[in-house]
Parts: sequence; C-alpha cells; structure tokens
Amino acid sequence: MKLSALVSPFLLLFCIVTSTRLQAQQIPIRASCPEAAQYYSKDSINIVTFGASTVEGVGGFGFQTMLQNNFLNCYTGKIVDITNHGIGGQTTKQGLLRIDNAILDRTGFIVIDMGINDAISINANRGGSVAETEANMRLIISTSLKQNLVPIICTLQYVDDRTNTSLVAVNTTIRSINAVYRRLAIEYKIYLADVNAIMRRDFTLYQDSFHPNARGYRLISYVIFDTINKAIFDKFLLFVVSQNYPNPASTTTYLDIVLPETDKINIQIYDLMGRLVKTVVNEYLNTGKHTLEINTSSFVPGIYFYKLSSDSGLYNSAKKFIVAR
Repeated sequence: MKLSALVSPFLLLFCIVTSTRLQAQQIPIRASCPEAAQYYSKDSINIVTFGASTVEGVGGFGFQTMLQNNFLNCYTGKIVDITNHGIGGQTTKQGLLRIDNAILDRTGFIVIDMGINDAISINANRGGSVAETEANMRLIISTSLKQNLVPIICTLQYVDDRTNTSLVAVNTTIRSINAVYRRLAIEYKIYLADVNAIMRRDFTLYQDSFHPNARGYRLISYVIFDTINKAIFDKFLLFVVSQNYPNPASTTTYLDIVLPETDKINIQIYDLMGRLVKTVVNEYLNTGKHTLEINTSSFVPGIYFYKLSSDSGLYNSAKKFIVAR
C-alpha cells in the first residue's frame, strides 16, 4: 500500500506530461493568412514543384501537403493543385531534360528547388561547374516563362558539414550557387524563396546531412507560401472598390480600393445634382490595397456619389453613400 501511494503520483504526472506532449504534437500549425487571399482573381492555385530530393520528399516528409493546406486554409473556395516533379539525386542538367514534360499544359506557378547535387558533383570532380549550373537554371527559368508560368526559385539549404570535412567545400559551392540564383531572380524579375536565409545552419531542422526533417519541411513550406503570396499580390489581385464605412457618414468615412497594378487614380465625390463636391485623390497609386480617409464634416447631410476612374481606362466604379449628423 505504501509503495502504491508513492508510485501513483509519479505515474499520474508522467501520464499528464505525456498526454500534453501528444496533444501539442497533434495541434495543426498553420501559416497566417495574407490580405492578398481576400482579393485573389483566379478560381484556382496551380503549382508545379520541380527539383531533386528536397522536392521529391525524404523519409516520409515533404512540403507539398503543408503548402496545400496553407493555401486551402487561406484561399477559401479555391481549387489548389500542386504537382510533385522531384527526383532524388538529380542535377540541374538532368532537370533540364525533363522540364518540358513537367510543365506541359500547366498554368500558375513553378517552384524550382535544385542545385545541391550540382555542388556535390562539382566538389567530387564528377563534372559540372557553377557556370554550368547557372546556364542550366537560365534555361529552366526561360522555359517556364515561355509556358507563362510564374517561377519561384529557391536558394539551397546548407549541408551538415560539422562532422564531415568534405562537405565544407560543398557548402562553399552552395554559397556560390545561391549568389547566382539571387542574381537570376533580379535579372529575370522573378521571385526568390530564400530557404537558405531562413534555415541558416540550424541542423536541428535536418533528418540527415542533406535533407530537412518535419520541422524543416514545414519551414520550407512557409517560405514558399509567403513567396507565392507576394507574387499573387503583385500579379493576380482583383480590382475592388469597397462601400465606404461607416455609412451613413458623419464627419469622417473611409474607402478601401485594391489595385491589380499601378495606375493614376481619380476619385471624386458628387451631390445628387451632379455637382463636384470633393476630389479625394488624383495621383498614382501602387499595386495593392489602399485605405482612403474622407473628411465629410463640411458636407450638407444628404445623398452623395463617389466615382473612381483611372488613366489607363481599366478601372471604373461608382457608389452611393449618405452623410447624416
């Protein structure tokens, strides 16, 4: 009896701690949703993921499912289609031979993540060079652009060189390749998912010397998710003009507009007689969401209209609102 009395509290504590840990592991971790998700202009999000083993997935882990869940969570009502074209061990030269089939009849985005095997091959004197990797990546990018895909190029994570001195040189080559990828992203005006900058040398995110573990893949999914959202913000927003709020207005009201691209925007307010009462804005606004404050303290109570037009002629809208005291 005395032994039982001593053991039970410890068993109870063990069960509580174990249960808490299991519950923590089961809690889904989701990326925060960007504002662009509210204004996405397409019915679907289509993504080709292209590369070597990191793309293919290793040890039962990969980033595609997590990436898809992030989009489904944020882009409600949209179809999310992600294809996996990763083949472990391949270099960019081998990838170049199959890029056409991977993107055949595809639309949307392509995530390109390969080059670590190039670095390994270069340092093992099995062929290739940083210049050749650059040439191959240029062709992969240009082929994707010709298909009207939006390329997302990933920087390469480091390999774990802490106990393998031969991998120190591989990381030096990876740094050189990443410098090339950053330059190509600028040159081609495409998007860079800077995986290397986020993972750094945190090898607790690895399952072996080369490949991410579950936490590492989750981090990669976040980096790619954020980068594609940036592309959506730049290229695929709806044109939106909100109803002003509050409405009826008293002394101040607000108006939200979302622009798919930079344009000169003119917003004017008219009374019921068609007389111009106020010009809210008449200037260039950049892509994205803008919240405009309108001072209505001098307005006579009544019904008004605000009209939006653009220099390009692409954007026009008119809405009614009320001023009341």
